[in-house]
Amino acid sequence: MHLISWGPQMEVYHTFDHEGNYLNAGYFPALKTEFAGQTFLDFYYAKEMELLRPRDFSALTSNRKYVRHTTEVEFRTSLYRPISFQLDYRFGSRINYDAPDNVAPFLAGRSSINSTLTVRPSRSLRIDNTYILFRLHNRLGPTGSLNNHIIRTKWNYQYTRRLSFRFIGQYNAVLANPAFTFLETTKNFNADFLITYLVHPSTAIYVGYNSNLENVQLPLGNDVDGKLLHSGRLKNDGRGLFVKASYLFRF
Repeated sequence: MHLISWGPQMEVYHTFDHEGNYLNAGYFPALKTEFAGQTFLDFYYAKEMELLRPRDFSALTSNRKYVRHTTEVEFRTSLYRPISFQLDYRFGSRINYDAPDNVAPFLAGRSSINSTLTVRPSRSLRIDNTYILFRLHNRLGPTGSLNNHIIRTKWNYQYTRRLSFRFIGQYNAVLANPAFTFLETTKNFNADFLITYLVHPSTAIYVGYNSNLENVQLPLGNDVDGKLLHSGRLKNDGRGLFVKASYLFRF
């Protein structure tokens, strides 16, 4: 594949509060490349410092400084016009802000993926498929703190110039280890449908339907800390249908 351009990049930032505390600092060297066919491959590295204070987290008894490192690879391509793909992969360390109750935030290993595949099988139809993974784990072992998976598909179909359809389906799962985080294990699936009839740019009619499934206990209830109770199976906890008309009055 033909290389069009490449070059380095550097970003630096420093942040202080009104009391003179050195809150944040970081530098981000990068190498960016561009190839034929709207294809890009970029490499990043980040070293960042963050200061957390007792006012930020009650579990802290004094100011504490954290230093984290991140390596990132980003790839984007539209080499074949009906299909485009984007991938962002990162690994390194990150502060676990959601530590268990009465535990101060601590550094954890992190890895994440953010990928999108866009398919255009015709001029009228566009399909965007996204997968996002964010994972925190013990830096001294494989034990996971939390894994957050998001899978989303979005379909847009332009049936005629005035009439269009849209569907969005999203699954979200947070798999949490109570030894590393106060977050609960939750699972959710949401489906959203929308029909749009555009009479002209100032007048439109919308018909939509939404349904949500979540691993909640029915009837809904809270625990002693006020958190919503969850169980293993997905249950329909909400659905709605709406009709909306929009008209622009000109004076």
